[in-house]
Amino acid sequence: MFARSGYRGTSLADVAARAGITEPGLLHHFGNKAGLLLAVIERRDLDSEAFALELLGMEPSGRLRALPEFARRNKQRAGLAKLFTVLVAESLEPGSPGHEHFVDRYRSMRAIVADNIRSAQAAGLARLDVDPMVKAIEILATLDGLQTQWLLDPDAVDIVATVESYARTLERDLTCSLP
Repeated sequence: MFARSGYRGTSLADVAARAGITEPGLLHHFGNKAGLLLAVIERRDLDSEAFALELLGMEPSGRLRALPEFARRNKQRAGLAKLFTVLVAESLEPGSPGHEHFVDRYRSMRAIVADNIRSAQAAGLARLDVDPMVKAIEILATLDGLQTQWLLDPDAVDIVATVESYARTLERDLTCSLP
């Protein structure tokens, strides 16, 4: 319901009715609407963070080739991808219920991606002149932007093919000056 109507457009009464419980029952579990929102966000983020950590555990040379799997997962769970995009947009303002969560989430994801790049550099697989944090910001921004375009126009944007192409571009960019 948050993905379809956003945080502001979703009422607790509607969520409770859809879940088949009373509004007081819903509040018993989540405290308030913001608590429900944070629970939904955290549940959605578990899969994405687990995948990022899974990449970190791979051999550095295979990480970029595994990136399109993230797009495949999002394509299979388009509702969750839309939920993420809607909630990020609604959380841009400080003081909004999801703001701090998304600030922390992006900090964590940037750190994980930057660590991936650093480990590839340490293994001699990535250029040393690449700033891992700057590249991490670029990668996350590109993936989020591609996802937004796909959600807006899924018939025109093939998210999997586009992320596959981006992964090949990243591989060339990160390794082009290696001997």
